[in-house]
Amino acid sequence: MRPPTRSDHTAPTDDRGTADPAASAWTPVVRPATRWLWLVGTALAVLAVHSNWHVAIAAWLFPIFLMRYARLRPPRVGIPRVGFAIAVSTIAWLGSASLLFAVNTLILPVFAALTVLQALAFAADRLVATRLEARSGLLSTLVFPVSLVTAEYLFTLLLRFGDYGALGFTQHANAPLIQLASVTGVYGVSFVVAWFASVVTWAWGAGFRWPVIRRNVLVYAGVLAMVLAAGGIRLAFLAPTTDTVRIAGISASADAMRASSDAQERAGIPYGDAADVADADQGEASAAFAPVTDELVASTQREAAAGARVIQWPETQARVLESDKDALVDEVADIARDEETYVNLAFALYGTEEPRLRNVAVLITPDGETAWTYDKAQPTPMEALRGIEPGDGDVPVTDSPIGRLATVICYDADFPDLMRQAAGKDAALVLVPANDWLGYENLHAERATLRSVEYGYAQVRQSANGLSTTIDHQGRVLAMSDHFTTDRQTMIAEVPVQPRTATVYSAIGDVFAWLCLGAAAALAALAGHQARRGRREPDGGGASRMPRIGR
Repeated sequence: MRPPTRSDHTAPTDDRGTADPAASAWTPVVRPATRWLWLVGTALAVLAVHSNWHVAIAAWLFPIFLMRYARLRPPRVGIPRVGFAIAVSTIAWLGSASLLFAVNTLILPVFAALTVLQALAFAADRLVATRLEARSGLLSTLVFPVSLVTAEYLFTLLLRFGDYGALGFTQHANAPLIQLASVTGVYGVSFVVAWFASVVTWAWGAGFRWPVIRRNVLVYAGVLAMVLAAGGIRLAFLAPTTDTVRIAGISASADAMRASSDAQERAGIPYGDAADVADADQGEASAAFAPVTDELVASTQREAAAGARVIQWPETQARVLESDKDALVDEVADIARDEETYVNLAFALYGTEEPRLRNVAVLITPDGETAWTYDKAQPTPMEALRGIEPGDGDVPVTDSPIGRLATVICYDADFPDLMRQAAGKDAALVLVPANDWLGYENLHAERATLRSVEYGYAQVRQSANGLSTTIDHQGRVLAMSDHFTTDRQTMIAEVPVQPRTATVYSAIGDVFAWLCLGAAAALAALAGHQARRGRREPDGGGASRMPRIGR
C-alpha cells in the first residue's frame, strides 16, 4: 500500500467551501458521490423541456441537481458536463417533436445555440453566484434566474426563431402563476421557477440549516406568495363577461384527406410541391384538391346555420389554385351573408407565376366582403424549403360587433413582436389557423395560453394535425379538439364578448427581460470585483473559493 501523497488530500472546508486554517493540509478529504446528482438532473431536464410529455414540476427541480453537481466539481469538469445534460434534453425534445432527422441543416445549429445559452446560465451560477455568497446569499440566488432569462431572451432576440426554450411555457396549466406574464411576459414565469431552484441549491450548500437560510427562503416564499395571490385576484376580479358568442373551428375529415391524397397521386402531385402543381394539368390539380375544400365549405355552412358567428379554418389543409380562389371566396361569401357570420378561410394558394406558393388567411365578413388577405409572416424552415413566400408581417385587424378581430398563422404566434401588433391594434380576438404534426401536436396550443395572458385577448386556434384550442384572455382553455383522436374535427366554443383587456406587458414590452440582462451583467461585474479583492487580501480570499473535490 503506497503512502499518502499531497494529491490525495486537501484542507477540509465548511459548507460554503471556506478552508479551515486550523486543520492539517494532510487531513483526508471527504469525496462526496456526485454522479447521482448529474443523472437525476439530466433525467429531470428531459422531463422538464416543453414537449408533449413534459412534467411541470420537473422544471422546478432539474436545475437544483445540475447546479449542485456543478458546485461540487471543478468548473472545467462540472460546467461541460452540465452543458452535456442540457444537450441531452434538447436532443430528446427534438426527437419527441419529430425534428431530429426530418429537418434541414438550419434547425440543428439553432437549437445547439439554445443549448449553449441555457448552459451559460448554469455556468454563471458556478462561477458568479459562488463568488457572491460571501457578500450576499440573496444576491447569489439571483444569478441563475437572471442569467436564464437573459439566455432565453437573447435566443429570441438574436436567432429570430421564436421564443422556444423558455422555461415558463412548461407552467401553462398553472393559471394563477401564469398571470404574471401579463406584466413580465413569459420571462417572469421562467424567473420565478428558476429562482426557486437557485434558492434550494443555495440552502443545500448551507446544509439546510434554518437559522442560516431562513431570511432568504422567506424572501422567496413571500415573492412567490404575492405572485400567486395577485394571479388569483386577477382571475377573480378580471374574469371574462358572461355575454358570449358561438365560435366554430372546423377541419376536414380523414376520409376527405385520403380522397384528396389519392387524387393528387393520380395527378402526379403527391406532395403538393409548387413547381409540380404549376406544371400539372390544372383541371386534374383542381379536382384533386376539391374533396378537402368542398368538405370545409359544407362544414362552414353547417356550423353557420347552427349559430356560429365566427368560423375558423385550419392552416393549409385546403389547397387552392389561384384560378379557383375567387370562386371559393364567392361561395363562402354567400354563406357569410346568409348566416351573418365571419369566416376566416385558410389555405395554401398555388399560382403559375411567382410567388407560386402562398400560405394565406382570408376573412369574409357578414357583408360578404373580404376584410383581409394575410400571408404568413414567418414560414417554418420546412415551408421555406417548399418555396412559401413570407408576408410583410403587418398583422391585419377589423372591427366587428364582438370586438376587433385579428389574425396570424401558426408559427407567427411564436414571435412576440407579431402578437404584440395585435394587442397594439386593440384586437379582442385573434384567429390562428394552424397545422402541426404528430409529436408536436400539443406545444403550440399550450404556448398560446401564455400569449393570451401576455396581451389580454382571446384566441381561436384551429389546427390540422394538432390540438385545436379556444382560449380566453386569462389563459383559460374554453374548448379543445384533438385531430388525432377524432375523425371529423370540429371545435365549438362560447367565447366572451368584450374589448381587449389591457396588460402591462403589452404596454412596456420586454422591459423585465432587459432588466434581467442588466442584472446579469451587474452581478458578473460584482463577482469579478469580489474575486480581485480576494486576491489582494492576505488570506487570498479563501471564503470565495470552492472546495477541491475529487472525481
